[in-house]
Amino acid sequence: MALARRTLLLSSMALAFGLSGCGFHLRGRVSLPIKTLYVRLPVNNRMGAEIRRMVRGSTDVQLVDSAEEAEAILELISSGRNREVVSLNMRGEAREYELTLQLTFRVVNQDGAEFMPPTVFSGSRDMTYNEEDYLSRDAEEAMLYREIQQDLITQLLNRLSRIKPIEQ
Repeated sequence: MALARRTLLLSSMALAFGLSGCGFHLRGRVSLPIKTLYVRLPVNNRMGAEIRRMVRGSTDVQLVDSAEEAEAILELISSGRNREVVSLNMRGEAREYELTLQLTFRVVNQDGAEFMPPTVFSGSRDMTYNEEDYLSRDAEEAMLYREIQQDLITQLLNRLSRIKPIEQ
């Protein structure tokens, strides 16, 4: 019994040291070098709502209602989705797709000076297509795009934690 306890303790300590050494940490609050932020996306836009929710929930930044009140302005420059066939079945029909989402953001101040120049965030997921589950394909595809979007917004917030104004 004592040997099992000692082994458990040693393996727990090794796991803790291993995780701390690899840079792993639990998601928490992201500290941003700005105090106020305006998100230049429509309020009823799903992505804009998700960005605002994540900024409120994981940063100490105050979201403001106009660009004039903001220290920084987050703009979505472009977005694109792509679905590409990855593999085919014996009859030449698509069996697996790769879904890709690409978002380009920039962050500027009121004068147009860039905190973050146009930066591309891209992510993808594989989706297996089964002919028998035809009706659920659209729902699965939408869910995968939401997951990719969530990951890209997390990447955006992490990138925002390292912004610095560009000297003009």
